[in-house]
Amino acid sequence: MNKFNAYFRKNGIKFFLIVAAAALISGFASGNSEGNVSAAENAAVSLTLPVKEGSTGLVAWLENVYGYMFRYDALKAENEELKAKLAQAELKLREAKEAENENRQLRSLLNLREKHSDFVFESAKIVDRPISNWSETYTLSKGKESGIALGNCVIDSGYNLVGQVIEVGTGWATVRSVIDADMRVGALVGEAGNAAMVVGDFSLMNKGEAKLTYLTEETKVLEGDVLITSGKGGAFPRGLTIGTVTSVLTEAGGQIEYATVAPACELGALSEVFVIKDFNVIE
Repeated sequence: MNKFNAYFRKNGIKFFLIVAAAALISGFASGNSEGNVSAAENAAVSLTLPVKEGSTGLVAWLENVYGYMFRYDALKAENEELKAKLAQAELKLREAKEAENENRQLRSLLNLREKHSDFVFESAKIVDRPISNWSETYTLSKGKESGIALGNCVIDSGYNLVGQVIEVGTGWATVRSVIDADMRVGALVGEAGNAAMVVGDFSLMNKGEAKLTYLTEETKVLEGDVLITSGKGGAFPRGLTIGTVTSVLTEAGGQIEYATVAPACELGALSEVFVIKDFNVIE
């Protein structure tokens, strides 16, 4: 049986042709009565059936390919249309957000002006936060052309102290943060309003805090105390919130050495600030 299979695989085509030829000859020789198909015709039809079936399958395949290409083009066009609509929707959403931010900015500025009619404000955006181990500064989007000057105080919309302008140019200004190592702000402590000083400290700056120092013997400081600007010296208006006492360190005799302070403003989340260009100095 194995030998027969091998022989058939090798000579199958020849054998098929011989049988087909024999069938054709037999059909032509015998012939049939009218209305009947001759053996030759039957053999011819049988031989062409695979070709017909193949051609039919090829046509169906081509139709499927054409249909797929048509559907693909339609889906591609629909996809492009959806992309264009999505881009338009995103643009409208971005414009709406920008308008909302602008309205929020104007409301904040209006509220600030209503609370302090003596303050002259200039709103600005933070456009850069230079990375440094030695300082904590921000770059603003406005400068000399907007009346911003060296020493101007900078706050957020909640009257929380952000810092002080230390450099200014055309179209930009640099703000020293309230926790910067070189920052100095006069503060009032506790219910009695004793004077002290909030200063920057390298080690605390990396923790996002500042130091409360220059405390008198009468000054009582407790965790949770809120510190405000004293207004002494005229650099900062009186009453701005500086931050909250987070810890108090005392010497061996019980005398307070210093306290740590967390700023009231969210420095890491700031995107917009208000520069106080002028105010009434109260000594």
